[in-house]
Amino acid sequence: MKTIVPLILILLLFSTSCIEEETCRESKEVVLQASLLALGSTTAKAIDSLTLYGLDNDSVLYINRKLVSKITLPLKNQDDLSIFVCKFNTVYDTLMVFHTNKEYFISFACGTIITHEIDTVLTTNNYIKSIAISQKTVNTTNVQHIQIYH
Repeated sequence: MKTIVPLILILLLFSTSCIEEETCRESKEVVLQASLLALGSTTAKAIDSLTLYGLDNDSVLYINRKLVSKITLPLKNQDDLSIFVCKFNTVYDTLMVFHTNKEYFISFACGTIITHEIDTVLTTNNYIKSIAISQKTVNTTNVQHIQIYH
């Protein structure tokens, strides 16, 4: 009996050391990507100064960032409305993104993420003239989702 227990422990040690641990190599970042364009143009036009923060959680995303032509916005996972306050140069505008949330299983090692489907994007139209949705599905892919015309 005394020799069987150490033998079993040694066998268990060797059998578990051969198991390869799976690691997560996939991106888990899910953000809405927006381009800033001049009204009537198809090319990006940089903003001289941008300050942007999430209204509900007071998270500052950009602080007086210079020459910005693209922005990324994290959408809320627990709610279907994400609100952002933007200060374009000296003018304030509010951006409201209505979306649905869906849980997506990547793998056992990576777990799950929350993806979003954009329904509507509204603005207070102080600086922003119009918004176009180019890709409704917001997931881990690196694509432009909305175009903000100013």
